Amino acid sequence: MALSIARESGESLSRGGLIAWPLVVEAALAIGVVAALLPWFDRVATDDAGRDRRFADVIVAVRGLPNPVLPLLCASHGGLAEPFVRERLCRRVDFASGGDVERMPLPLADARARTRNAFLAPLRETQTRLAELRLQQREGLGDLLVLSDAIEASDAELQPFVQRYALDGPEGAGPLPLDCAFEIVEGSLARPGAGTANAHRDMARANALLLLGAAVDGNPATSALADLAMLPVASVSSKGRCGTMRLADSLTQASALMADARHAPVIAAKNEAMRALLHTAGWQWAGFMLAGFALLQLGRRSIAPAVGVALALATWAFAAWLGRVPWPLTADRAFEAGRESAWWFTMPAPFVLWLFASSVVVLVASVWLRKWLPPGPQTIASRVGYPGLVLMTGIGWLLLLDLSANGHFGNRYLALYHQGHLWLGMLIFSVFVFLRQPLGRMLGWCLSVLDGVVSAIGGGVGTGGAAAGFVLGILLLVGGVGLLLTNVRQLTSELGRVWLIVGAAWFFFLRGTPLAERVARSGSSFLSLVRYIWPLLFVVLVLIGTMLVTRDMGPLLIAGYGAGAFVAASVAMWWHQRYGAWRFALVIAIFLFALWIVAVTLALFELGSIDDVTAGRLENLAAPLASANDQLALVGWFQSAAPPAGFGLGNVPWCGYATSRGCAGVPAQIQSDYTFTALVGAFGWTFAWAVTLGCAVWLHRLVRHHGRVTSGEPRFIVAQGRVVSDDQAFLSWLSVTWVVLALCQLAVTVAGNLAVLPLTGVTFPFVSFGMTSLLVNMALLALCLHINVPGSPANA
Repeated sequence: MALSIARESGESLSRGGLIAWPLVVEAALAIGVVAALLPWFDRVATDDAGRDRRFADVIVAVRGLPNPVLPLLCASHGGLAEPFVRERLCRRVDFASGGDVERMPLPLADARARTRNAFLAPLRETQTRLAELRLQQREGLGDLLVLSDAIEASDAELQPFVQRYALDGPEGAGPLPLDCAFEIVEGSLARPGAGTANAHRDMARANALLLLGAAVDGNPATSALADLAMLPVASVSSKGRCGTMRLADSLTQASALMADARHAPVIAAKNEAMRALLHTAGWQWAGFMLAGFALLQLGRRSIAPAVGVALALATWAFAAWLGRVPWPLTADRAFEAGRESAWWFTMPAPFVLWLFASSVVVLVASVWLRKWLPPGPQTIASRVGYPGLVLMTGIGWLLLLDLSANGHFGNRYLALYHQGHLWLGMLIFSVFVFLRQPLGRMLGWCLSVLDGVVSAIGGGVGTGGAAAGFVLGILLLVGGVGLLLTNVRQLTSELGRVWLIVGAAWFFFLRGTPLAERVARSGSSFLSLVRYIWPLLFVVLVLIGTMLVTRDMGPLLIAGYGAGAFVAASVAMWWHQRYGAWRFALVIAIFLFALWIVAVTLALFELGSIDDVTAGRLENLAAPLASANDQLALVGWFQSAAPPAGFGLGNVPWCGYATSRGCAGVPAQIQSDYTFTALVGAFGWTFAWAVTLGCAVWLHRLVRHHGRVTSGEPRFIVAQGRVVSDDQAFLSWLSVTWVVLALCQLAVTVAGNLAVLPLTGVTFPFVSFGMTSLLVNMALLALCLHINVPGSPANA
C-alpha cells in the first residue's frame, strides 16, 4: 500500500497533475507555523535600541589610521624579542637577527603622527562646524531653533567621542593610553640599562617595541603578552598626564582603544543593521521559509538537477540582496551586507553578484549535465518534515533576537550573524534538495568501489597483514587530522560527525549484500563477528582517536553514544544473518546499547579528569557553587526563577536584575550550550519540554517511511527505461544515521542543562546558534525530506 501511494503521488507530480493530499497537509502546516510565530517577532522589536541603548550609540568613524606596523617591526626587531612574544606576534614573518633598539623605529614614529592626526581630525571638524553654527546663531542667519538643535546634536556627538578615546581637545596629543605608551617606551629607549646585561636589555626593548606596534595595530594578543613579557625597567612615567601608569597597562589600554577605533565603521554598520533587523526579522524568516518550501516542491518534480541548482542560487542571491543579508564567511566578524545601503536599487555586494553569475553558468551547463545528472521522480517522505524545520528555526531566531537585544553586550550581534547563517543554511538545503539523487548514486558507487578494493587487498595480504593495515590506517588518519586540524574545534567536531554518519551508513549499506551474509555464516562465531563489524569499528576508532588528538571532547560523548547504537545494531544484524532469529537479535541490540550507555557514562565520570576542560565541567557538575566555574549554578538559578509560562520575549532577565552595563545573569554562551535553559526562561518549562520532545518525534518521523520504499541494500532498478543503481538505499541509511546522532545530541545537551551530565558544548539541533552545525544539519535534512518513487527491480 505504501509503495503504491508513493508511486501514484510521484507520478502525478511528475505529470504536473493534481497535488496529493500529503502535500496539502504539509503546505498547511508550514504556513500555519509561519502565521503562528510571525506575531511573536513584534515582541522583540518594541525597542530597537536594545538594553542600555547598545544599538543607538553615535559612533564617530576615525579615518586615516596608519596601516599595520607590526610586520615591519617583526622584520627589523623580531630576532631580538623573547621567543614566545615573537612566535605569537610574528607568525609567517621573516625576521632579522638584530635591530636598533636605542631609538624609536621610523614606522612607529610615523604611525604615532598618523594616529594623532586621525583622532584629532573629527574634533577639529566638529569644532569648526560648531563655530560656524554659533556665528550664524549670533548673526541671526537662519532658523534659531534649527541652529540650536544642530549645536546640541554636534555637542552630543562630540562628547562621547572625546570620552571614548580619552582625548583632551583638538590640539592635544591624541588618545591618552597610546600617548603614554609611546612616552614610556621612548623614555626606556633613551635611558641606559644600568646593571643589566646587554642581551637582556635589548630583549626587553625589542619586546616593548613589538608590543607597542601590536597596540597600534589593535592586536588582541597585546594584553596577555604585556603581562608576561620582559619589559624595560624604566616602565613608569611620573610626569604629565600619564601619572604613574605602567607600560603594561598603557599597552593593554591602547590596544583595546585602537581595536575599537579600527572597527568603529563596522560597528556603526552593524548597529544600523541590527536596528533594521529587529523590525524585519520576522518577515525575512517567513520569506526564507516560503522560498525554501517553493524550491522543495520543485525538487519533487522531474526537473533537471542542474536547472534546480541554478534556480536555488539565483533565488538566494536575490534574497541576500533584498534582505541585506551579511555574508557569513567573512574573517574576524567583518560585515558585508547583501547590498551597499538600505535604499532600494543599490549595487549588490560582490558575493551576491558571484551567486548570480554562478547560477547563470550552471544554467548554461545544464544542457551538458543532463546526461550525467538525470532527474528521477520523488515524493514527500513526511508531512511534518519541512514544517518542523520552520518551527525550529523560527524559535531559534526569536531567542537569538532577544539575546542580542537584551543579553550579554558581547553577544549583541548574534542575530545578525545568524541571519547570514540561516540564509546560507537554506541555500545549502535547497542545493542538496536538487542534488540528493546524483549525490546518493555517486557516494554509493564510490564507497562500493572502495569496499571492493579494501576487500581485495585484505584477501591478498592475509589475516595478519589485514590487521596491520587496519591499525596503520587508523594511525595515519588520526595523525593527519591531528597535524592539520588541531585547535579548529568547530570544524573538527562537524567533520567527525559527518565521518561517523557516512561511515556508519556505508557499513549498513554494504552489509545487506549476499557477500555479507556469507561472512556472517562462515567460520567460528567470534571470528565471524569480528570480520563482520570491523569496518564499523574502523570508523568508530578513527573518530575517537581524532577527537582525543584534537582535544575536542564535547562531541566525543555524543559520538560515543551514537557509535554504541550503531555497534549494537551491527551485532544484531550479524546475529540475525547467522541464526535467523530477529526477535532475539532485537533484544541483543537493546541490551548492548543500554550497556554501552552505562559504560560510556561511567568512563566519563571516572576518566574525564584527564582533560582539563572536562575536569572543570565535572567539578562544576559536582559542586556548582564551590567550583571555579559557576555557570551551572547560574543556569540552576535561572531555571528555578523562571515562571511556569516563562518571562516572555522582551522581559527575560538574561543579565539578572543588575542595573550596571555588565551582565551577571546567565552564562555568555547560553545561545549554544544552554539553549534548553533559554527556552525555559523565555517560554516556560512546558513549552521547553514540548519543543524538546517534539524535536525528537519530528526527527523520528523524518525517516519513518524510508524503510517502506527501500530494503537498504545495493541493487539495480529500472527507471525511465534504463537500468540504474538504487540511490535511495544509501540515502536512507545516511538519513537514519544522521537522525540517530541528532537524537543523541539532543539528549546530551538537555541532560547537561538539567545537571545530569556535564556540559559538552554541543548545540540544540536547528535552534542553537552555530554555523557549522546548522549547515551540516541542513544538508542532511535535505536528504531526508524526499523519497524516490520506487522503480521496478532489474532482473539483470
